[in-house]
Amino acid sequence: MLELPPLPPSLDAWRERIESVAAPCVLFSARDAEDPDMPGCRYGGHPLVPPGTQWPRSPRGPLVFVGQLDFAELAACRGEALPDLPRDGVLALFYDAQEQRWGFDPKDSAYRKLLWTPRRAEAVPLAPPQELVEAGMAFDLPLRLEPRLGLSLPDFWDSRAPVDYVVLRERLTGGEHAHQVGGHPWWIQNDARLEAQLVTHGLYCGDSRGFGSPEARRLESGATAWRLLWQIGSDDQTGFIWGDAGNLYLLIRDQDLRACRFDLAWLGLQCR
Repeated sequence: MLELPPLPPSLDAWRERIESVAAPCVLFSARDAEDPDMPGCRYGGHPLVPPGTQWPRSPRGPLVFVGQLDFAELAACRGEALPDLPRDGVLALFYDAQEQRWGFDPKDSAYRKLLWTPRRAEAVPLAPPQELVEAGMAFDLPLRLEPRLGLSLPDFWDSRAPVDYVVLRERLTGGEHAHQVGGHPWWIQNDARLEAQLVTHGLYCGDSRGFGSPEARRLESGATAWRLLWQIGSDDQTGFIWGDAGNLYLLIRDQDLRACRFDLAWLGLQCR
């Protein structure tokens, strides 16, 4: 298991707390690749999906293939860390990358799609429809995502914590736009776990009424079951800019992750 780097003296008073909340994660570095059908974790290219799959569509047209997680590759990287992740299979993410729905409306689920292939060896590449090719949204040349095991820290828990805590967080993950699986998200706005809990139960959260309703109060205790599956940051190298230089967050409940029920996940966007 990874250990925290040496902490500066300014964090001595918080050392025990920091050590207790540090959580393992998988971080990615990206490099150009030439094979659009390559296995492994990547952005772009041709998604690896179950045989016979039709390209996912939203009410506006074909969705954009954002990228895929190859859990066999992640298993080789993470060892015994993040034990609830599958040890095989490919998860492909599609999203309306032009309209970029925020995720606070239950109807937004029609504008993203997750395709799960339980065994990587059975996944086959799917070529994009001509509509996406002509619109320049096919991203045929992929970016290879090379995984490494890392550590993450949550947002401030104490307003008196020194600025060195932020420096340490950035040092561990690379900053707020990290490409990351598991661990603590780098929220750009609020902690979105409550939003995920309410929206997936059919509540609109685009204003305060959704959060303040009796149904929301009944559901709010379930927010703690949600965790980060995948954080996709805005990045000039990838070409993805989410809102005003924000992040996409794919969240899933613990029990759904263990059961590989990715259809029950929530996707949201935050930016400044």
